[in-house]
Amino acid sequence: MTQAASVEQSAPVVPTEAALPTAPERDAQRAPAASGVREAQRQLRQAGRSRRVRERNEQRRFTSHRRARRRRWLIGIGAVVGLALFVIAGVYTPLMAVQQVRVEGVQTLNAEDVQQALSRFEGVPLALVDEREVHRALEPFALIQRYAIERIPPHTLVVRVQERAPVIALEREDGLELLDPAGVLLAKVDERPTGVPVGSAELSDTSSPAFRAAAAIIRDLPADVRGMLTTVHASNAQNVSFTLDSGTELVWGDAKNTQRKAVVFRSLVAAIGTPSTIDVSAPEAPVFS
Repeated sequence: MTQAASVEQSAPVVPTEAALPTAPERDAQRAPAASGVREAQRQLRQAGRSRRVRERNEQRRFTSHRRARRRRWLIGIGAVVGLALFVIAGVYTPLMAVQQVRVEGVQTLNAEDVQQALSRFEGVPLALVDEREVHRALEPFALIQRYAIERIPPHTLVVRVQERAPVIALEREDGLELLDPAGVLLAKVDERPTGVPVGSAELSDTSSPAFRAAAAIIRDLPADVRGMLTTVHASNAQNVSFTLDSGTELVWGDAKNTQRKAVVFRSLVAAIGTPSTIDVSAPEAPVFS
């Protein structure tokens, strides 16, 4: 006889209301996680900002040299352009044209005559004043030995001249000819100027070594010594001699050591007065009698 087995079936477990978390509990559980996410997002944003700041700083550092180089180039180009405009304005416009010609260094010449000869440059831009044209304008003035020009913006042209100075007077039938060291005839006079001795017949050839040596000595003498000279003699370049206004004969020799010889001569005159002869041709061993 079969006995029926009894099968017990368990009913499903239904959670009770106490086993489920309430809404506040669920919010409390989610709060730490949300706070951590926000903190992470904040740190991420801050890191992004810091990275961008570093990148900008690095970019500025690497481009600063380039900017400085570009600035120098711009300054240089601006200076060149400005100079070019200044030159163009000075050369091709009347903004810097000559309005005044000033002559300096004139002693014997008439300054007004020289200025009149240079008046052709009035209205010419300073930069275009041609030195060859200045030379042509001054060529008729034999007394001018050399000259220099200076342009003073905006309107002044200065011409500085050095006149030829007579050093020897040569006797001619119609008077005395005054000659400079180059033998250029400067003037004809009746009386010898102070400091210009009358040359002997040997010096009539102005191209001779004797004339050149005598003229060089007189040119280089101090003014007070030149003022004592009345005549000059020389048969060659090594035996130049003078006659002083006191009657003393001064043997000079050649044209070397002129300044030293002048010092020795002064010392002898101060010490012994006016002997008949003073020889300073060998300045280290002067002789007088």
